[in-house]
Amino acid sequence: MKKIKVIIYGCGVMGRKIAEAIQSKNSLVIVGAVDILPELTGLDLGQLFEKQVDTGVKITNNPDKLLTETEADVAVITTTSYLPDVKDQILSCLKAGLNVVSTCEELSYPWKRHPQLAQEIDAEARQSGQTVVGTGINPGFLMDFLPLTLTSPCLKVNSIKVTRMMNSARRRLPFQKKVGTGLTPEEFQEKISQKIITGHVGLLESINMIATGLHWELDEAVELPPEPVIAERPTPTGFGEIEPGKVIGLKSVAYATQNGRRLITLEFYAYAGVAEEYDEIIIDGQPPLHEKIIGGVHGDIGTVAMTINAIPRAVEALPGLKVMSELPPPVAIP
Repeated sequence: MKKIKVIIYGCGVMGRKIAEAIQSKNSLVIVGAVDILPELTGLDLGQLFEKQVDTGVKITNNPDKLLTETEADVAVITTTSYLPDVKDQILSCLKAGLNVVSTCEELSYPWKRHPQLAQEIDAEARQSGQTVVGTGINPGFLMDFLPLTLTSPCLKVNSIKVTRMMNSARRRLPFQKKVGTGLTPEEFQEKISQKIITGHVGLLESINMIATGLHWELDEAVELPPEPVIAERPTPTGFGEIEPGKVIGLKSVAYATQNGRRLITLEFYAYAGVAEEYDEIIIDGQPPLHEKIIGGVHGDIGTVAMTINAIPRAVEALPGLKVMSELPPPVAIP
């Protein structure tokens, strides 16, 4: 089996987790790593793993040199959630002849939020003969790709509702910070309004992927402001025990309408100490379908797996900017 050669672009928490998981894969090999943090420059990538190993791959802070001097097939970009901030990184990888798989949430379906950037990336990908795809557990699977797949046995679909109920205390610390853990309600509202914290990114991308996949013309797609979930009792989190009255996470809702009727509703809950974790998809159709994943899918593990398993699909795909619904379903790779 010929191994796919991978460059890790961004060695933060998710980049490290993806890199460590790739070490156990027979079909992939890491040939380079880049990060802007000065303290990481020159370190062996394996020193960042939970179980430290010597990989022989040194982290560099010079992406241009790495991309032009390293023979690779694909770059895995895990630097930011926002497409304007990651666009130049994607383009530089394409110009170097690499496919791109990224956890950038806005890349999962960029055609509505950033149409000009999407067109620029798509044009460069086609010209260079490479593929670009944004993926992850959500967006990229649970609230978009999976609901679309579940419509396969339906003759007709009237509406789709997806709910993700997650215990944020089981997630990595940056995620717990992103959902406002430990803030007062006033601090939460201020930091959300100033975009110091973001909550979940990608609900509108998921809505637009579903709508495009089902050929639905939407009148509007709306994402409501995140609402804080307040502790009613002392609640353990990654930042210690949160006292009653403070924020332990959030609720985010987005919906899409056509002729005054809701076609798509997405509800995302992420807070510490939820009574039950699950992922639920309800399809009002012919026939109706109701899927509930008991315990939910662990977000960090799921994102790592989706990213890794999408790599062969990206390498095999026709050139251009793709969304997950345009690729064959990924499977767990050896």
